[in-house]
Amino acid sequence: MLLSIISKISPVIILFIIGQYFKISGYLSPDTLREIKKLVVNLFLPSLIFLSFSQTNVEYKHLLIALTIFVTCGVLLFIGYGLKKVLKVNSKYYPLLFTGFEAGMLGYSIFTLFYGTENVFKFALIDLGQVTFVFFVMVGILTSFKDTQKQSFKNMSSSFIKTPVIIAIILGIIFQKTGLINLFQKNILLSSFLETLRLLANITVPMIALVIGYELGFKKKNLPLAISTVILRHIILLILAFILNETLIIRILHLDKVFQSALFTMFILPAPFIIPLYMRDEDKEDAEFIASVLALNTISTLILFIFVNYFLT
Repeated sequence: MLLSIISKISPVIILFIIGQYFKISGYLSPDTLREIKKLVVNLFLPSLIFLSFSQTNVEYKHLLIALTIFVTCGVLLFIGYGLKKVLKVNSKYYPLLFTGFEAGMLGYSIFTLFYGTENVFKFALIDLGQVTFVFFVMVGILTSFKDTQKQSFKNMSSSFIKTPVIIAIILGIIFQKTGLINLFQKNILLSSFLETLRLLANITVPMIALVIGYELGFKKKNLPLAISTVILRHIILLILAFILNETLIIRILHLDKVFQSALFTMFILPAPFIIPLYMRDEDKEDAEFIASVLALNTISTLILFIFVNYFLT
C-alpha cells in the first residue's frame, strides 16, 4: 500500500526535479515562469475546478466546512502572534507563516494526482474557507505593512470576486444547479467547449509541479529557525486537523474518507506563496527566511502526504 501511494506521488517529485533543472540550467527564464504561472492561475486551474463543481451537488452543509476553515485560519493567526512573542522572533511576517494554505500551487496538484479530477470539489470546498481568509485578512495585514499600498475592504472584495478560482467555483455550482451542464454535454457544439476545458485541466498538475520545482530554494542563513517554524506549524496544524476531522467531518457531517484526506492535505500544506509577493523590497532578510520556510515546508508536505494517505486509505 505504501509503495502504491509513493508511486502515485512520484510524478510530482520528478516534475519538481525537472523544474529545478530548468532553473539551474537556465532553460527557462524567470519571466517565462511568471507567464506560465499566469496561465496556471487564470486558465488551467479554474478549468479543473469548474469541471469538478459542475458535476457535483453542493449542499448547504458543505458551507459549514468553509466557515469552519475560515475561523480556524483566524485562530492560527492568533497562535502565530503568540509564538512570535514567546520565541522572541524579530520578524513581523512570522505569524503569517502559521495560517493560510498554499492550495492553488501545491494542494490541488497532489490531491488531484492521487484522487482524480472527480474529487477535486471536496478539496475546493475546504479551500474556499481559507482563500476567503487570505484575501480578506492576510492580504489586509500584508498591505498594512506597506504605507503606500493599504487596501480598502471594497478593493479586497472586488479582488476576491474577480479571482479565477472563485469564479470557476461559482459558475460550476450554477451550471450544476440549473442543469446547464447537461445541456452542454448533450449538444454537439457546446460539448466541444467542455472538452476544451478538460484538455486545459489535464495540463494543470504538471504545470504546477514544474513551477514549484523551479521556485524551490534554500538559504543557509536562519535555517535552524526555518526548520523549527516548519516543525511547529506541522505539529499545531496536524492536531487541529485531527480535531476537525473527528468532530466536523466524521461526527457532524458524516463525510467520506476522501473528504477526510482533503482536510488533512490542506492542513499539511505550506503557508500561501503570495506572502513574498506583498513584502517590501527592503525586507530582504525576511524574504530569505520566508523563502526557506516555504521551500522546506513544500518538501515536508510531500512526505507527510504519503503517510497521511497511507493511514487514511
